[in-house]
Amino acid sequence: HQNFSAGNNENSIEAHVGINGEANLDFLNIPLTIPEMTLPYTVLTTPQVKDFSLWEKTGLKEFLKTTKQSFDLSVNAQYKKNKDKHSIPIPFYVKGFEAVSTPNNILIPAMGNITYDFSFKSSVITLNANAGLYNQSDIVAHFVTSSSSVTDTLEYKLEGTSSLTRKRGLKLATALSLSNKFMEGNHDSTISLTKKSMEASVTTSAKVQIPILKMNFKQELNGNTKSKPTISSSIGLTYDFNSPKLYSTATGAVDHKLILESLTSYFSVESSTKGDIKGSVLSREYSGTIASEASTYLNSKSTRSLVKLQGASKVDGIWN
Repeated sequence: HQNFSAGNNENSIEAHVGINGEANLDFLNIPLTIPEMTLPYTVLTTPQVKDFSLWEKTGLKEFLKTTKQSFDLSVNAQYKKNKDKHSIPIPFYVKGFEAVSTPNNILIPAMGNITYDFSFKSSVITLNANAGLYNQSDIVAHFVTSSSSVTDTLEYKLEGTSSLTRKRGLKLATALSLSNKFMEGNHDSTISLTKKSMEASVTTSAKVQIPILKMNFKQELNGNTKSKPTISSSIGLTYDFNSPKLYSTATGAVDHKLILESLTSYFSVESSTKGDIKGSVLSREYSGTIASEASTYLNSKSTRSLVKLQGASKVDGIWN
């Protein structure tokens, strides 16, 4: 079944699409019997298959749960018109082209609000998505999509928001988030522009958790030009790997930091990295560490630099 509708009036423009249906998969329960066959132009034969159920043996029973399947799909879109209008004057020119009057204006409607909704439902999974673009005191864009299922590995939620503020300069802020059984993540960023300075910050974090691997990641970036141009960055990673089938383990961490400063009178940069790992392969243990530092300072009178690197590693019975 399918239906469609659309409308346009002085307040909004709308459209809707709906589809739903049903299916009977009982035929997959009928057992199949395939006799022994000889492959053409060969002496090879395939074994006989007797009372083979596609529903039972292929995993469809565990995934679909029932042979009575149905679905429902719905899509809605709406544009809500803005009553405000932008007025653009049309000057009236006479003869070499001097404007003497402005008898007419062009009126352009201001941007309105746009919304979108999507949903899909079946006996296995339900999907939902919503999005909107709103022109209010700030311009805001937002979306969210999610799923629910009989199998938790198919469930997730993804959400994002972005806003543009036009008060006392420009400010753009964005936020994203993702959640799932095996993964989580977040991202936030902000950029601000004024007549006197610029400022920006970005933060990203992620978490992975699967049977053989656990990992955490975080990244931060900040910069501004308020007192002096400065940029700072940091990255951190921790992990834990364990695979009994491969007889291997590994745990460790990595950290990196960077700071940069600059003025007309001097330039400075500092960087540091640290890492370590510990684990085993085929019951043989190993470990390692590394640390590095580097810095540079430069002005009109002098230059100063430093570089440092230190590392150690060990494999039982082989290397130290």
